[in-house]
Amino acid sequence: MLIKILAKANGLQRIRTSHILLYHATFSKIPVNLSKELHNVSPKVLYKQLKWITKYFDVLSIDDYLQVSDKRGKAAITFDDGYKSFFSEGFPILKTLKIPCTVFICGCTIEGKVFWRDKIRFLINNNLVSEFLKFNNRSSNFDILLNETNFYRYTKSPLINSLELDRKLDAFIEEKQISLATLQYCVEKKEELIDDPLVTYGNHTYDHYVLSSLSDEEQEHQIRKNLLLLQSTERKISKVFSIPFGGEDEFNQTTCVLLKKYGYIGFLYSRNCINILKRKEKKANSYLPSFDRYMPAESFASYQKQLLKLALKGFQPR
Repeated sequence: MLIKILAKANGLQRIRTSHILLYHATFSKIPVNLSKELHNVSPKVLYKQLKWITKYFDVLSIDDYLQVSDKRGKAAITFDDGYKSFFSEGFPILKTLKIPCTVFICGCTIEGKVFWRDKIRFLINNNLVSEFLKFNNRSSNFDILLNETNFYRYTKSPLINSLELDRKLDAFIEEKQISLATLQYCVEKKEELIDDPLVTYGNHTYDHYVLSSLSDEEQEHQIRKNLLLLQSTERKISKVFSIPFGGEDEFNQTTCVLLKKYGYIGFLYSRNCINILKRKEKKANSYLPSFDRYMPAESFASYQKQLLKLALKGFQPR
């Protein structure tokens, strides 16, 4: 009963807020190799959350959301990384509810690579972090920053070049003779990208590296290569960009210049915030409109409690 009351009260947020939901995986049963450190909302919970959103908010595609002038009571649904579970278990729910969504793809998995964050999760879930750190023998500056306790969080640090770290992961996996085929949980072929009017596909960079950890040339390669791959799919492509990891420190001025160069109309953070009407955002890093997203909690009750906290946080004076 309490959750029903809270859900109804949260619906009043439509008067002053707009919501962009950020999902990742939608496994009904999470693979063992991903059981820790994966944001996963089961299909059953996904249905309840989206049913609630459609009851109180007008759900638009992310491109329409960015371009509508009055965003009060508007919402958009996004999925990052291109997990196969979206296509097999998540999309049927959106299809049933007739909800548009955007899937932000990392093209590397379509061209045979394993998503590097899943390599990180594999090491954590198989107690291999200590071996990996010893394997690298603290031979580089960024290894000094890493330990078993902070491993997942610090591997996302802008102080660590993601490209170099990914290469070290591959070297370790090869040394251990681990089959990469067993770690492919994201979409592997262009043909797997559902062709449906409800789905658009967006750029999440080619490898999902921390953009601010890369050189200007490496950043452009990540953005441009993924854009070209998306264009080759003959699917509907979004003009909105999803920043990998989605915080203020994960991109820089170079990123904004490149996004404008390649025709993007805006970009998305992932700072676990709702968008408050007439809230003034800092524009120091941005030449483009930008909006916040939040990752829904993994149960419906927790999601409703989360929305209350986000609203209270959002309306606090700055």
